[in-house]
Amino acid sequence: MSGRRALALGLLLAAVIAAAGCGGGSSNNNGTGGGGGSGSVKQGGIFTEGTTNYIDTLNPFNYIEAQSVTAFLEIYPTLVQYGPGLTDIVPNYASSWDTSSDGKTWTYHLHSGGKWSDGKPLTADDVAWTANTIIKFQNGPTAVLASSVAHVTKVDAPDPNTVVFHYDAPVGNALNQIAGLYVLPQHIWAQYATGNGKALKTFLPEQHLPVVSGGPFQATQYQKKGTSVFKPNPGFWGPKPHVDAVALVYYTNADSMIADLQSGQISAVDQVPFTAVNAVKKVSNVHVDTYPGGEIVNITWNSNPYKPQHRELLNPEVKKALTMCVDVNQIKQVVFSGYASPEASLLGTIAGDWRSPNVKPVAFNCDQANSTLDSLGYKKGSDGIRVVPATTGKDAEPAHKMEYQIMVPTSLDFNGDREFGIIQQGFSNAGVKVTEQSGGDATAAYAIETDNTCDGTKNPPVGYSKFDIALWDWVAGPDPDFQLSVVTRGQWCSWSDTGWINAAYDDMYKQQATLVDEAQRKTLVHKMDEIIFNNWLYSQLLNEVGIAAHTDQWDGYDPQIQGYNFAFWTDVHQA
Repeated sequence: MSGRRALALGLLLAAVIAAAGCGGGSSNNNGTGGGGGSGSVKQGGIFTEGTTNYIDTLNPFNYIEAQSVTAFLEIYPTLVQYGPGLTDIVPNYASSWDTSSDGKTWTYHLHSGGKWSDGKPLTADDVAWTANTIIKFQNGPTAVLASSVAHVTKVDAPDPNTVVFHYDAPVGNALNQIAGLYVLPQHIWAQYATGNGKALKTFLPEQHLPVVSGGPFQATQYQKKGTSVFKPNPGFWGPKPHVDAVALVYYTNADSMIADLQSGQISAVDQVPFTAVNAVKKVSNVHVDTYPGGEIVNITWNSNPYKPQHRELLNPEVKKALTMCVDVNQIKQVVFSGYASPEASLLGTIAGDWRSPNVKPVAFNCDQANSTLDSLGYKKGSDGIRVVPATTGKDAEPAHKMEYQIMVPTSLDFNGDREFGIIQQGFSNAGVKVTEQSGGDATAAYAIETDNTCDGTKNPPVGYSKFDIALWDWVAGPDPDFQLSVVTRGQWCSWSDTGWINAAYDDMYKQQATLVDEAQRKTLVHKMDEIIFNNWLYSQLLNEVGIAAHTDQWDGYDPQIQGYNFAFWTDVHQA
């Protein structure tokens, strides 16, 4: 199998090299946080990155996988982006910006001369159209990107190189929000923004290759679970990539991926399998890159207040008790080979002191958990499985055993089956029986969570009724806004994977962005962090350490900025 994989990969890259051309002009970095340009850097070559994740779509209104964000940032302009180390916001398509004295008007000054990959001019009109379209359909098809224009009332383009955002209130994290605004080519997408706008979510750019791109790269080949190829966009306004092309190679088998890295068949891997890290560190021609990670591993609880069955799992005391029976340290050692740290906050460690100091992992104490479940009236039957008594009223349920399915997606970047086994044993020690439900890849798993017929506009809303528990993860960012948004009612059928509804929390989410005083905002964010934690919408378990690797044939590879800065691909070059 490995031989056949290597042969197929070798033939593909040969074809890519033949078609890529010379590539690589010169430019300065224009303040983007990436070097780019030629200078003394060796130009050319095909950079191949192996991954066990994949690009589920090139449509930014309908994606799930984090790998899609990598592609978006390389092919769709953003006004600003995070710089190296993820501590500062730096320019991207916007070279500079200024704010009105009342904080309600933000004006961005854009780089001139940019073109979409099909030769059409890239201008402020594309920015304004994209933002206004998201605003128009933010409660429906464009909800996935709604946080990028939160509190924006309209966007103007007074000239081709200036775009003005008007807000209904000063917004303290406006730059962070705008960093998630992917600018789309109006001349391609406008036809889908008619009527109810649903076509914006169903359009598949990857079926129209090469995808019209305005970033440093253009997508010329797409395979959801194969190899996707990106070549430099000749019309890009900024620093030219050093490479002739980037090939993102998807692997179903992590062992084959590491073997190809060691043999030089691929240039890098974005996540070294945790069980292989120590072995890869011993390979002489491979550099292992370790950095603070933002990926949080959790138990996701269906918290939809309208769920029709197993309503005992809406009780935070039940979810906390079951979490106390999970040996998180065993998961850390067995699944992550020690490369993870205990976590309790949805905001993750990368968010720093935005996290509440009161949100801490619970102690592993199954005896106390059993006492809690006893006190709640869930007695163990003769088979050791607890029984929930019958309930009455509008949400009545007959008596039933505490037996549930836990959905495990196949697209995790760690061994979800082994994680499930440890959790299954812990729940069993609490008198609860669980079986594993395969969720398929991320798209299929999310369809199970939301029923694939989710409609958050109905009253009561439809969806989140056919699963109880899932094992999943979140990739958190430096600013807490996005993570706080995923449990709002507005993200039903979009980012919400819990189905939770809490109007008071939703009001807090809207308010926190308008607090320009960082101390005041931090106080409110801490309160929201505690509400998420105390309602046990998730049982956060561990925060992964980011571990990537590349061969010594390549340099300029900074895996921490993947999905945050286009320099992730523009700066990489042959050593």
